[in-house]
Amino acid sequence: MVNNILFLILASGNILLSNSFNYYNTYNTRILKYNNVNNVNNFKMRFMNDISRRNVLELIPRTVFPAIIHPKYVFAYPNKPVNLKDKGDIKKVAVFGASGYTGGDTVRTLLNNNINVVAITRRTVEIVDRINAARDTLVIDDIKDKEMVKKISGVDVVNPESLDGILYGCDAVIFCAASRPAVKITGTPGTEAYDKMLNITKEEIAQPSSDVEDIGLVNVAKEAISAKVKRLVIVSSICAKCQLGKENYGETIDRGFASCDSCYKKQTGEERVRILYKNAPSDLSYTIIRPGMLSPGERRGAKEVEFNQGVSKSGIISRIDLADILVEAAKTESAAQKTFEVYYKDTAQPVDMYKSLQTCKEMGKSVKECFFGEGFNNTEPLSIEKMLNTTIKGTIFPSGNEVSGDNYEKMLNLLKKDVYEDYDINLLMSKDII
Repeated sequence: MVNNILFLILASGNILLSNSFNYYNTYNTRILKYNNVNNVNNFKMRFMNDISRRNVLELIPRTVFPAIIHPKYVFAYPNKPVNLKDKGDIKKVAVFGASGYTGGDTVRTLLNNNINVVAITRRTVEIVDRINAARDTLVIDDIKDKEMVKKISGVDVVNPESLDGILYGCDAVIFCAASRPAVKITGTPGTEAYDKMLNITKEEIAQPSSDVEDIGLVNVAKEAISAKVKRLVIVSSICAKCQLGKENYGETIDRGFASCDSCYKKQTGEERVRILYKNAPSDLSYTIIRPGMLSPGERRGAKEVEFNQGVSKSGIISRIDLADILVEAAKTESAAQKTFEVYYKDTAQPVDMYKSLQTCKEMGKSVKECFFGEGFNNTEPLSIEKMLNTTIKGTIFPSGNEVSGDNYEKMLNLLKKDVYEDYDINLLMSKDII
């Protein structure tokens, strides 16, 4: 104990006499690194000039002052081995919206991949197993993995000050947060507590939130860039019927303007993130994933999933399959700087039926092949029995941009990277001016 106190005094003196408090102005934040230090002896032989107030905490024995360090800067996990060959080089991932349905599935998937988690939530939650699921809980499959989760609550992504420092040391960020109206509080699907909550007559209403998809997302992206987080994975949405700029097209907004508001914000958030990363260091990147309608169904796996680019099709996908894709996108470099849609291939529906049929014709496919996949032709009678008994082959309502396979990493590699196009102001016409 005496040695620890002496070491703390010496380390503090070295920091105060060094230039470690200087600012390194990249994206208007303090980003200070230190060289790899494996043990105390190596530390004593190194200069302190490249050590910040934050990362020095990793060099000082934890027993010295366990109670005075701000909790959001401490990420102490057990040294649970990670197979880097199988899992990529990520060891710690921050999940925004960890207490939500998609966020919860993502946390559990990360833990099952032996990856440490920083669970970021707006409200305070308790980490429990499924048996003890209740209101304001984050459910994990194995309670022994609780030590691999660092909770950070009270975070409002719309307020950038609440984000300060919380992404330090993370290898990736998965953004599952979203705005919500005043909704009934339920729980985690698949638990007894969830079933009981569905039958409660007196509804408890969760606190509403707004501007998460645009303002909040941009704040998180800025903090991720400042913290040198390698990958930001964003859960967006296909929002097929909410195409900004096409409000007068009738069916495009058949559910009304209000239902499209969050979709417009997602589109704005996506575009602003692309612009941010266009000017970010080349080793930092984003991935934008647009799921179709989310379901609480079981995992169907990569063979049943289709990736697409261009918002030409929508569909359904379970949150647990989406979580697998989110985690894979965080792990692999092949997902960098890509935006794509995900859904089960047998649930695919065209956004524009006329355009889809026109594309089928251009690709030399019959109408039946367009609707039901390969193995159907116009000369053969069509029966409901055959449709139900025939497994879909190929892709339905093809766009030419589909990607499928049995391995998410390979599928991600086949996607095209986003291309940023500068707007030519000379193309601006009078009709574009409102």
